[in-house]
Amino acid sequence: MNSKINFINILANSRRIFFYFVKECNDNYREGDDLNFYREIIDMHRKTGDLSVLMDNENFYKKIHLTLKKWNMDQRRAILADLDTIKKSIWSYRADLVELYKYKLFSLQSETNEIFDKVIELLKKTFCNLKVMETKRRLVGVPKTLHFLLPDLVMPVDGKYTMECFYGYNKNADTSEKEFKIFKDIFVKSFKIAKRLSLNQDDVDGEKWNTSVPKLIDNACIGFLNYKDKRSAEDTISLIKNLTNKTRRS
Repeated sequence: MNSKINFINILANSRRIFFYFVKECNDNYREGDDLNFYREIIDMHRKTGDLSVLMDNENFYKKIHLTLKKWNMDQRRAILADLDTIKKSIWSYRADLVELYKYKLFSLQSETNEIFDKVIELLKKTFCNLKVMETKRRLVGVPKTLHFLLPDLVMPVDGKYTMECFYGYNKNADTSEKEFKIFKDIFVKSFKIAKRLSLNQDDVDGEKWNTSVPKLIDNACIGFLNYKDKRSAEDTISLIKNLTNKTRRS
């Protein structure tokens, strides 16, 4: 299959296709501390339901820092900021993050109303200013951190899975404002996917990586690309056609 195809359009074609690859991710993607530390963050959210409470918990920041390390944010050319720096930066935008916590990706109504504009404005402020990485690039480390802070609103962004699925290559930019435009595009497309497929909290079974609607979208990307990479293009095309035909018959 052509690597320049926006694979996300295939995944958003039907719930049958989408959830086939969500399951593929949940059944076969990595486990261990990568998953366990992340689940501890999500469990803290589910138990409190209040970001302002979590932001008073020192262990919350420690889990974020540890999980960022486990999610490869402190290796090769990526240099993660230290725990205290990340904590102070998150705290500096406490009011904005607590406000964003009120919103969920699947419950936003329209990209043309005042609430959506407000969410975008606050996301831009936090995206462009949060100090997560010592290295220049923000497009992976910051969205991952925002997902840990706002799991029901923001999906994590990955240089491999997200970028290949949404754009066909590892898209980048040279300023925080330009990087935000890419992040915003991913966010808006994720919102449209949630609306098109009628994704909601009932679709989140809470098993392993299935923690929120934004993470389901991320999981579908991971599941699809891992499936595609292990099989021939013909096999992947055949599967998509089969799932499409089943959708049309149902």
